[in-house]
Amino acid sequence: MSMPSIPGYLEPPRGDTLANLWSKPAGDYPAALWLLDDLRVVTNNPSGWLVVEEHFFTEAKHGGRGCVLVNTEQASEALETTTWAGRDLGKVSIWDDGRFDNGLEETDRSVRVEFFVHVRRPSGSPMPVVEISLPFLWYFDAVPTGSGWMYLNRAGRDQDLVRWEISEGAWKVEVRALEFRQFLAAYKRQAIVQLDLVPKTNDPEFERVDDTFRNEWAHIDFHAVHEPSMGDRPAFSRLLGQYLIGGLRNSRAPRFEERAQDRDYPTFIYAMDPETGQPLTHTCDPDQLGTYFDKDGTRLHFLTPAYFKREVLQPYAAEPSRYRLSASRLSCLDLWGLDISFNSAGLVEVYLGDLGQSLPSDEWGHWRTHNVPPEGEMDEGRYRRDFLNQWASSKNVVGDLQRARAAAADTSAKLLGAPIWKPLTGDIGAEFDSLIGPLNNDPASLGGPLLVLTKALVDAIDPAPLKAHLKTVEKGERSLQLLQRYAEDLGDTSNITAILRELYDFRSGGGIAHLAGSRAPKVRAALEISGLSNIEAFESVVSRATACLAALTALMGDASRINEEGSTDGDER
Repeated sequence: MSMPSIPGYLEPPRGDTLANLWSKPAGDYPAALWLLDDLRVVTNNPSGWLVVEEHFFTEAKHGGRGCVLVNTEQASEALETTTWAGRDLGKVSIWDDGRFDNGLEETDRSVRVEFFVHVRRPSGSPMPVVEISLPFLWYFDAVPTGSGWMYLNRAGRDQDLVRWEISEGAWKVEVRALEFRQFLAAYKRQAIVQLDLVPKTNDPEFERVDDTFRNEWAHIDFHAVHEPSMGDRPAFSRLLGQYLIGGLRNSRAPRFEERAQDRDYPTFIYAMDPETGQPLTHTCDPDQLGTYFDKDGTRLHFLTPAYFKREVLQPYAAEPSRYRLSASRLSCLDLWGLDISFNSAGLVEVYLGDLGQSLPSDEWGHWRTHNVPPEGEMDEGRYRRDFLNQWASSKNVVGDLQRARAAAADTSAKLLGAPIWKPLTGDIGAEFDSLIGPLNNDPASLGGPLLVLTKALVDAIDPAPLKAHLKTVEKGERSLQLLQRYAEDLGDTSNITAILRELYDFRSGGGIAHLAGSRAPKVRAALEISGLSNIEAFESVVSRATACLAALTALMGDASRINEEGSTDGDER
C-alpha cells in the first residue's frame, strides 16, 4: 500500500534521528519523561528550521539549547563529554595580566570553540537581545527583519535565514538548516548543538533509570528520577548532551555562489513547425546557442527571440520598489537585469540567450508559463539597434511622459522659484518610475496605471508657486483650477490642462478610487477611451498628458525668455 506524505500529518519516519536510533531505556518510569518529540528533531542532517538557542521554564518542562562552532578536525574530540562547551563565549574578559578575551572564541577542554549565537540581557534593555555570528550574516548579505534576518537570492526573492520568538523570560532562535550547513561547508567548521531538557510530572515513585547514547555525531545522557523534594512534580528526567552538524554544499547558497552552481536550463518556444503545426523549443543555455563567430550555422542563434504574454511582467510591476520596469528593460535592484521589448502584437520579446544568461534560474518557471508562439513583428527600433548597429529609438510613451514631467518641473522652478510638480518620492516615485501600463485585457487592470498617472500629474501639483504668481486666489480654488489659470495667464487659449481634469474625474467616477457608478461611461467618454482596448486607452491618455506638459513647458519657456530679454534691456538702459 502506498501512502502520501503530508507535512505535519503523514510523514515517513526518518531513520537518522535519535528517535529512531536510540531505543527507549527500560524501566517503570512515566512515558512522558522520555522526550520522543524532542529526539525526533535531533539529527546531523537537518533540512528545515534548526533551533540553535533556546531558554524556557514552565511547570511541566524547562531547559534550553545552544550552539557553538568547532574546527572539523576537533569535532570528535568535542563530543568526549556531554557537558556544554564554550559557556564563556559572548562575554568579554580582562585578566590580571592584561590579556583581553573578546568572547568570540575560547579553548574548552583542549577544543577551540567559536561563538555562533546567544541571547543577552543587557542592563537597560526591556527585552533580551539576540546576537548572531557576523560572518554568518555577512556570508549571506543578511538584512534584519525585526524578528530575525533574511537575505535576497540572486533572483531578488526574500529568503528567511534566522527567526526568533522573544519574551522577557523565554526565547527560541532558529536558523534555516540548509543555509547554516552551506555556511559551515564554506567556513570549514562543524556546529555543536547542545541541549538540556527537563520534563516534570506528578507520577508516583519509580526506580532511577540511567542511559547514554553515543555515536560518531552525538553524545547524550538520559536519566529519570523520582525526587519527593521537588514538590508537586517529583518525577522528572533530564536529556543532556551535544550533537554535531556538518557542512553541506547545497542549493541554498548566497548570491555570489549561485552563479557558479550547475543548473538544468529549460527550453522555450521560439517558433512553429510549418509542417506539423507544433511549437519548436530550444534550450536557453548560452553555451548551446550560436554566435556570429560560429564556423557554420547549425546552432540556433543567441539572439533568437522568444515571446511572452504581457502578464509575465505582473509580479514585477506589483513591486516597484524592488523591480524597475521600462519599455526596454526589467531589472531587480542591483542584482540582475533583462533587456525586453514589446512587439507589434503586444507580446514581450526576449532573446533566448538572455533568458539563460541574464534571467536568474528561480524566474525561469514563471516565464515558461507565459511563453507563447511568435506573433507580430519585432519593434523596428530594437531591430535597427541590435542587428543593423544603428542609433534608433523605440516607442516609449511612458518614457516620453516621464521626461516631459521632469522638463515641466525644471522650467517652472526657474520661472516661479519652485517647481509646479513636486518630486515623487516613496511608493508613488517607484510606481511612476516603473509605470508600464495594463498587463492584461481585464477592465480592472487599466485602473491601477491611470491611478498612478493621477497621483503623479494631479495630486503632485504644488499650489504654492501658482498662488504666489497669480496673486489673487478664490476661496476653495483647487490646484487644477490654479494650473489652468496660470496656463491662460501665459497665453493658453486651448484649455491644455483638460486631460489632467479628465484624469482626476476618472479616478472619482470611473471606478478607481470608488465603485464605478452611473458616471463611469461618461467619464470614460470624456477621457476619450470608450471602445478602446486597455493598451490603446492607456497609451492615448499618456500621449495626451505628455502633450499637455510639453505645451505648458513651451509656454513657460516663452515667458522665461521674455523675462530675460526684459531684464537685459533694463540693464542696458
